[in-house]
Amino acid sequence: MSHEITSNRRHIVLGILAHVDAGKTTLSESLLYLSGAIRRQGRVDHGDAYLDTDSMERQRGITIFSKQAQLSLPDFGGLDITLLDTPGHADFSPEMERTLSVLDYAVLVISAPDGVTGQVRTLWRLLAHYHIPVFLFVNKMDQPGMEPDPVLKELSGPLDTACIPLPDTDPEHFDAETAEALAVCDDRLLEQYLELGQVPSTCEIAALIASRKLFPVYFGSALKNTGVDTLLRGLSRYTAEPTLPGTFSAKVFKISRDAAGTRLAWMRVLGGTLHAKMEVTVSGTQRSLDEPSGFGASAPSTLKVDQLRQYSGDSFSVLREAPAGQIVCATGLDTVSVGQILRNGAKTGQPAGSTGDHAKAGQPDSSPKTGAAARQPDSSTEACTAAGRSDSLPKVPETAVMLSESLQRRSVSEQLILPVFRSAILLTDDTDPVTALHNLKLLQEEEPMLGIEYDTRTKQISAEIMGEVETEIIRNLAEKRFGMSISFGPPSVVYRETIAGPVEGVGHYEPLRHYAEVHLLLEPAERGSGITFDTNLSTDALPMNWQRLVLSALTSVHFRGVLTGSEITDLHITLIGGRASEKHTEGGDFRQASIRALRQGLMSAESILLEPWYRFEAEIPQDAIGRLMSDIQRMDGRLDPVGGDGVRAQVTGFVPAVETGDYASEVRAYTHGTGQISFSLSGYEPCRNPGDVILKTAYDPASDLEQPADSVFCSHGAGVNIPWNEVRSYMHVDTGWHPDTQQAPDGRLPMDGRQEDGRQTFSSQWRKAQTAEKKSWQQQQHDISAGEEELRRIFEQTYKGSSWNTPLHDPVNDFPDDSTGLWSRDGSLERSAGLPAGSSKDSSDGPDRPHASQNRGTGSVPPGSANSAREDYLLVDGYNIIFNWPELRELAAVNLDSAAGRLTEILSDFQGTQSGRLIIVFDAYKVHGGKRHILHQGDVDIIYTKEAETADSYIMELTHSLAKKGNVTVATGDGIVQMIIFSAGARRMSAGELKDRVNEAKKRIRDRYHV
Repeated sequence: MSHEITSNRRHIVLGILAHVDAGKTTLSESLLYLSGAIRRQGRVDHGDAYLDTDSMERQRGITIFSKQAQLSLPDFGGLDITLLDTPGHADFSPEMERTLSVLDYAVLVISAPDGVTGQVRTLWRLLAHYHIPVFLFVNKMDQPGMEPDPVLKELSGPLDTACIPLPDTDPEHFDAETAEALAVCDDRLLEQYLELGQVPSTCEIAALIASRKLFPVYFGSALKNTGVDTLLRGLSRYTAEPTLPGTFSAKVFKISRDAAGTRLAWMRVLGGTLHAKMEVTVSGTQRSLDEPSGFGASAPSTLKVDQLRQYSGDSFSVLREAPAGQIVCATGLDTVSVGQILRNGAKTGQPAGSTGDHAKAGQPDSSPKTGAAARQPDSSTEACTAAGRSDSLPKVPETAVMLSESLQRRSVSEQLILPVFRSAILLTDDTDPVTALHNLKLLQEEEPMLGIEYDTRTKQISAEIMGEVETEIIRNLAEKRFGMSISFGPPSVVYRETIAGPVEGVGHYEPLRHYAEVHLLLEPAERGSGITFDTNLSTDALPMNWQRLVLSALTSVHFRGVLTGSEITDLHITLIGGRASEKHTEGGDFRQASIRALRQGLMSAESILLEPWYRFEAEIPQDAIGRLMSDIQRMDGRLDPVGGDGVRAQVTGFVPAVETGDYASEVRAYTHGTGQISFSLSGYEPCRNPGDVILKTAYDPASDLEQPADSVFCSHGAGVNIPWNEVRSYMHVDTGWHPDTQQAPDGRLPMDGRQEDGRQTFSSQWRKAQTAEKKSWQQQQHDISAGEEELRRIFEQTYKGSSWNTPLHDPVNDFPDDSTGLWSRDGSLERSAGLPAGSSKDSSDGPDRPHASQNRGTGSVPPGSANSAREDYLLVDGYNIIFNWPELRELAAVNLDSAAGRLTEILSDFQGTQSGRLIIVFDAYKVHGGKRHILHQGDVDIIYTKEAETADSYIMELTHSLAKKGNVTVATGDGIVQMIIFSAGARRMSAGELKDRVNEAKKRIRDRYHV
C-alpha cells in the first residue's frame, strides 16, 4: 500500500560494520527485536536471520549484500533509524564501502575474544576517511575470561585513546573519571571542566561524537541481548539528524535486482523530496551539490522514477514520496549507475501533487542552514545554551550541519578498497561469449569493482576479483540468474600506470564537416590521489559548454596507459587550450579530440608502471618471528619495528601484493593455528620489474583503436591521420606551455631508459620505425652498419672462443675437433681459400671424415657425388621487407595486398638471375581458421602461414629443416630473427642488402641487353 513518511521525530541512517564472524548480523537482529521491529529473533547459524535474505547468505552464514531495515525507538527517546547491515567478509569490502557514503553514524562491532583484527583496523581507517561518527559495541562479552578493562586497553592502542565507555545515565551523573576523560577530548571542554568543574552536557557529547573526537564504547552479548538496550539509549541520547537542503538531490550507492528481475536503484535523498513519477536528471560524477553544472558533470540525461520502495528485510512498502534523509530504491531508472547524483529534471512547474521541493520538519527552500538555525539534538535533552553556560561553549560547528557537510562531501566513485587481482573467466563450450559478456556486464552493474573486460586480441573475458569467496559467489549468481556455467583462471596482478613529469597532450579531430581541438596539461599527482580534473582556460578562447563537454568526456572514459594498457592513476588533468568551429563542431567531436589529446600526452610522457602493495598486520608467537621476518624479506617487503609482550609478537609492514599468495595459510600452518596475518591494500608503488611485466603484457598502444593517440586533420576534403609524434606541428592552437625540462625534437620529454625506481621508457618497435622514417638514406645505412656491429658483438658473446669471421661448428655434421668440418658464418674463410661459401677449405681427409658441405647419412658420402651438392635457399620475410623498403611501405599504406603482389613481382624477376630456390613467407596468423598454404609463381614459392603462426616462427622452423640439406640465407630486417637463425647454420641478409642485390641484378640485365 502506498503511503508517505510523515514522522517528525529525528531520523538517522545507521550502518553496522564488523569483521567477519564478529556478530554483526546477530547485533542487527537484537536491535530489531528489542525495538519491536520483528517479533522473533533469528540466528545466523540457524539460517533464519531477518536480514540474511539470500539463500547463499543463509547457506554460508555470512553477509554478502548490504541490507536495509527500519526501526523506531519510542521507548528510547524517540528516534527513527534506517539500519544498513553491511558485509563483513573482506572479499565483499567494496559493497560495504559504498554503503559508507550514505551513513550518518556507524556502529563498529568488535569481537571481544578476537580483539582488534586487521580487518577491524581497515574498517577504522575507512570510517576515518569518510569522517563517519562511530559507536563501538564489544560483542561476545559472555564468553569465559572476557573483562571490559583489558579489552578497552586493546582498543585504545590501535584505534584511538578517545574510545571511552559511557555510563547508561545522563551526563550530570557521570563519575569523575568519565567526566575527566570526556573533557580531555576537547581543549575548550577541558578548560571548562578544570576552571568551572562543569561536566560536558548531552549535546556537547553529541558534538564530540559528530566531530569524531569521541568514540563511545558499549559492552555486551548480542546473542543474549545483553548491553544492546544500553547501546540503543546511547544512540538516542547522542545522535543528531543532519540538516539537509531544500533543493532535491539524491546519491545512488547501490544497484540490485529483485526476485522478478526488476532493476532497483538504491539512493539516499540528500535534499528536498523525491516523488514517484518524478523526472530526474543524472549527473555523471559526485560533485558539489551547489554546482549542478560543474565541470565533472556529464551531459545530463532525464529519466522518470516509476516506483519508490522502502525495504525492511525482504519486504517493502511503496511510497508516494521520500523526504530528505531517507534511504529508498526506485524502479524505472534503468541507466543510472553507482556514484551518480540525481536532481530535479522537471522543465517547468512541479510534479503532480507536489507542493515543491522541501526539507523535512518544515525547513524552507534553502541551502543547508548553519549556526544557531541548525537542528540540535532531541528537545528532550539538555539544551546547550542553558543560562550561564553559553559563553563557555566550545566553538565547534553545529552538530547537524557538521553531519550534513560530511554526508554531502563523500563520493561513491572514489573507493579506497580496490581489487588487485584479475582473473580470466572460463566459459563452457556451449556458452556464447557475446551472451556471457552481456550477462557479466549486468552483474557488474551491481558490483562495479568487477571490472569486466573483453580482450579483442585473446578473445578472453576477465574480471577483477577480491578473493576466492567472491569468485564462488559470482559463479553461483551466473548460474542462478542466467543458467550460465563459468569458472575462473589463475589470478594475475592488476597494475596501474602514471607519469613522471608534466606534459602537454594535444588532440585534433577534423574529418570532413567536423572540428575540435583540445590541449591538456597532464601532471603527476600525489600517490593514491586518483585522477582529478580542472580547467584553466578562458571562455573567450573556448565557450563553457565546450569545456564541460571536454571534461565530461574525460571523466567518462577509463584511460589505459601506454606501457601495459593498465588503467592510469595519480594524474591531474587540466584543460589549457581548445578550439571549436561555429559551423562544423558537434559534441562528439570534442570527445574524440579529448581522448586523442590525453593519449598523445601519455605517449609523449615518461610513464611509470605501478604495482599494488599490501599492508600486513601479524600476531604470532614470539618464537615464530624469525620465520616471518625471513619470509617478508624474501617477498621484498618492509618491516616496521616489532611489538609485543614477550609471549606474542605484533609485526606490521608492507609487502608487494603479487608476492603474498596464500601466505595467511602458511602462517597458520607454521604457528600451529596460533598465529594470524591479515593484508589490506596500502596503495600502489613503482613496479620492481617493469621490463618483465611490459614484455609479458605485449601491449601495443598504436593498435588500441578504442583510445587512439593520433589526430585527424582535413586535407583536400578528406580526413588525414597524423601520427602522435608529428601532430604538434600541425596544431591550430598554441597554448604557450613549455615544460621546465628541455623537450626532445619529437616532443617527448627526455628519457634515460629503465630506472631503479620503476620508471620505464616505452620503446616498442613501431616507435623506432617512425623515428627511422625521418632519417636520411646515409643515416639509415649507417644504422644498418651499427646493427651489424651489435649482432657481431652478441654473436661473439654467445659463442665463446669464436669471432664473427672465424669458423663455427656446422650444426649438421657437428665435428667438434675437426678443423676441416668447420665453416665461417659469413663465408669469408671460404672466399679467402677460393672455395664456395659453406665448403671445406681442405677435403684431403677422405670420405671417412665428411666435410660440412656434405649431407649427413648413415654412411660416408664421397665428395663429388651427386648427393654432395647442397642446394641454396633464400627465405624472405615478406611483410618485414615491405615495411623496410620505402616504395613498398608507401604502397602498403594504400593497399597491403598490392604491396605484397609488387614484392612478389620484383623477387620473381630477381630469381630469374639467380640459382637455388627463393621462398617468400607472408603472415596470415590473424586469419580466423586459416591453414598454411603454398603458391607457386614461376621460380618463386609463396607461403602463407596458418592461423596463430607468425612468419618469424615459420621461418625459424623452416630454417632448421632446410639447413640439414642446403645453404640457407634469410632476408629480414628483424634483428632477433637474425640472431636466432645463426644457431641454425643459416646466413642473414638485411632488407637493405636484399634491395642492393635486386638493384645489382637489374643493372646487370640492363647492361647486358643495353636496356
